[in-house]
Amino acid sequence: MKILLVGHGYVGSYLLPALVQAGLNVSVCDQNVDRLVGVPNAIRCRYQELTIADLADFNVILWFAGHSSVPMSLSDPDGALANNCLDLLHFARRKPLNARLIYASTASVYSVMMSENGIAPPSLDESETRLDPVNPYDCSKVSMDALARCFANAITGIRLGTVCGMSPFLRPELIFNAMNIAAMRDGCVQVRNRRSYRNILFLEDLAHYVLRLIELREGLPPILNTGSLNISIGQLADSIAAFHGVPVIDHGNSVTYSFQMNCQKIQSLCGPARAVSMAERCERFSASYRPELKAAS
Repeated sequence: MKILLVGHGYVGSYLLPALVQAGLNVSVCDQNVDRLVGVPNAIRCRYQELTIADLADFNVILWFAGHSSVPMSLSDPDGALANNCLDLLHFARRKPLNARLIYASTASVYSVMMSENGIAPPSLDESETRLDPVNPYDCSKVSMDALARCFANAITGIRLGTVCGMSPFLRPELIFNAMNIAAMRDGCVQVRNRRSYRNILFLEDLAHYVLRLIELREGLPPILNTGSLNISIGQLADSIAAFHGVPVIDHGNSVTYSFQMNCQKIQSLCGPARAVSMAERCERFSASYRPELKAAS
């Protein structure tokens, strides 16, 4: 089975060794040549430049090359629309008809405003998408999710929770990562909006689900919620602070979003990821953290 991994940043650089270890024949496409140093079967170009002929031999394509955050999309809204939706859709239509394309969508399409009374938002499933996106990131993602159903074949969007964990190209600003780094560097965990909820997705759990989706022979649903756990920001901060033995500094509340996801469908298809305690996840992150790690752009 030949796999094309599009994007070798924070997520892709974690997935690549897991895919290779599983015995898969993997090629990697990224426009950033520095990320591909030492990577075998590297394709150094923008994925938008890959032709029908270039894609002809691949059985599965994994796409993790989008504008990957709200700030990035706010600074380049036209680029977010092109990259996360229009270019990706054209790319999907150039692949072999039956080749499976799994692309990164986002759980933030379920976002609601944080409740002032601390009530948790509902845990939504794939059928309960909110169709009132408030920023270019969510708009580009939900538009791709809608268009793919009509204009592409054998394509599945995995709605990722807030991704976190150690990776060769670390994103230190992501919430779990940032809290652990602050605990080690500053001796405290900073928190704001304790009553806001997130679905957290650890990279090792994402790898588990991606590998299983590749193995499955039957057709996949067009959308799959993909996360590890629903948790309030306050609970997350308290757990991380307890592991490191440091205090939590509460900066109060501001206007922000909140969401939880129901991930029963992907768990039913793939089997649940291995249960790991928050303390063990913090221990793994702390043991492998190196401040000199290059941040993923």
